Order: sequence, then C-alpha cells, then structure tokens
Amino acid sequence: MNVSLADKLKELRKAKKISQEKFAEYLGVSYQAVSKWENGVTSPDVLLLPNIARYYGITVDELLQVEKIDADRYFEEVCLKAEALFRDGKRSEIIPLWREAYKKLPNDIRVKEMLMSIYFDTDKVKYQNEIIELGTEIYNANAAEGGNSYYQGQAIGQIACTYYANGNPEKADKWARRAHQINHCQEMLFMQIHDEEDWLTDTFSFANHWYLEVLFYMTARLNMCNVKCFGADYVQKVSMAVADMFEAAYPNDDMSYESLGQLCTLHRCIAEDEISIGKNEAFIRKHLSRAVECATKSMAVKAHKLTHPLVCGWKVADAPTDNKQLVRNLKNELMWECFDEYRNKDWFIGLVSQLESIK
Repeated sequence: MNVSLADKLKELRKAKKISQEKFAEYLGVSYQAVSKWENGVTSPDVLLLPNIARYYGITVDELLQVEKIDADRYFEEVCLKAEALFRDGKRSEIIPLWREAYKKLPNDIRVKEMLMSIYFDTDKVKYQNEIIELGTEIYNANAAEGGNSYYQGQAIGQIACTYYANGNPEKADKWARRAHQINHCQEMLFMQIHDEEDWLTDTFSFANHWYLEVLFYMTARLNMCNVKCFGADYVQKVSMAVADMFEAAYPNDDMSYESLGQLCTLHRCIAEDEISIGKNEAFIRKHLSRAVECATKSMAVKAHKLTHPLVCGWKVADAPTDNKQLVRNLKNELMWECFDEYRNKDWFIGLVSQLESIK
C-alpha cells in the first residue's frame, strides 16, 4: 500500500475526531481493516474509495493525492515552450514535449491537435499512422459534438495531406470532401450575420491572416514549379499581387516575424523571376533591397497586438531567440547562380555586405 495514503487516512480520521470503530461502521468493514489501512499493511478496496472520500468531504483524487493539473495553464505553458523551440528550428525537441502533455491530458482535444500537427509538420511519411490515428479521433469526437470547428478542420486537412504524401490520393480526396466549402465556412458566415464590432474584428483578423498565409504558400508553390508551365511573367505577377496584399494588410511592416519572412521571400522571388523575363536591373535591385529590408526588420519584432483594420487584434509574438534566421537564409539565397551576373555590381555587393554586417 502507498504509505502516503495510509498517512492521509489517519490524518483525515483524526481531523474529524472519530474512532476507527465509528469509521469502520460507516463503511461496513471491521475496525481491524481500518487499522491495517492506516498502518500501511493493506489497501482499501477500490469500490470503497468514493464512500471514503464522500465521508471526509473530499474527492477521490484528493484522497489519493493525485496531482491536479490546471489544464489551461499547463496547455499555455507547453504552447510557449513548443513555439520557442519551433521558431529556433529545434523541431526534434517538440514531439516529446507534446507526447508528455498527451500523457497528462489524454482527453484534451487541444493537446491532441498540437501533437498531430507537430507530427504533420515534421514528417508526414514517417508519422503517417500517428497523424491519421489522432486526426480520426479528433474528427470523430468533434463530429459527435456537431462538428464544423477548427479542430475538425485541422484533422480533415492534415489527414488528407498525409494520405496524399503517402501515395494514396483516393483516400486524400475522400477526406478533403469532408471539409466545408469556402463560401459556407464559419468566417464567411460570421461576417454576414454578425454586426457586433468584436465579432467582426475577431473574424477579420483570424480569416485574413490565414488567407494571406495560404496565398503565400500557393504562390511559393507556383515559384517552385517549372515556370515554363505558366510563364515567368505570370508567376511574377501573382507574386507581386500577393506581396501588395501583405503590404496593404500590414502597413509600415508591422507584422509577425513569420510574415516578414514570407514577404521577404516574395520580393526575392519577384527579382528572381525578372532575371528570366527582362533583366531590368533597377527592378531587380528594388525588390532585392526590399527583401533585405524585411529580413533585417524581422530581428526586432516584439510581442504585441496588431491594430490594422484587416488584422486587428491578431497577436504577434517576439522574434525567436535565434532572430537572424531570415538574414542567414537570404544571404545564402543571394549566392544562387541566378544572381551571378549582378554579383560584382556595387548595389549587389552593398546588399550582401549589409547582411554580412549583422552578426
């Protein structure tokens, strides 16, 4: 028997100022049994635990001295640790962090979703079974509650993409069809049926931030494709349009570290596409200079809430501990072969020097 439980039983009885005999009579056992419990010789039958706890006015967890976890506070603490590791590129350390949280809060849908997502972000092939198992569990649990929530959407999206990444487009398509169409999604409907300023603010900030995020990744995918399929001029126009959307939604470059990184990439891609189109040196210089500006500004991002109308209320986090990642990445990208013909230009040398001066 756990000695701490023996001590707890003795402590509770003495605090209530009753005898072993009286307590035994309440439970319908012998006083010898109570004596053995308090001396750590035997344990109470598990079926007696609710009656014992009820008699002393406590919960079974309190009787067994189970550590109670403040789920919300614990979840936020793990989120902060995981975010810091993710932004510093230490993804291998995040999986065990969320696995431990899952052990402590096995029924918390937030924890399940975060564990599923880090598996998904790390390796959709290696962790295929884990993603599908967690995602299916999240989807089914959420469906029982009416479905159509953020968690169900995450599960659908990640299961579909995981099946596709593992060479099963039929199942990927089947899961994708469970998602709600954009014209009937929550954000679109809330903007139509709510007039309250708070609702509009929350909906706009959430929706617009993620719409821009998705547009960026779609544009990046276009740039990664063989431009001969679409034409470098078309791909460049798309990149410029999305970059303009970022500039409009986040005036004065007041955005997150990640968004500045995305804008930096867009301007670098615009310059790169120009090399295939017309080699307008002034145009290339303009966009590479803008890319350097975004990378440099990213280092100084501080946590705050945005006030711009389209993303009002969106929370921006501090730049990661290693806040020079974007600077290093851009410096390496400027070493690509496509920029060779400008490498000896004074303006190009100046941009590289600007990046190299950041230690």
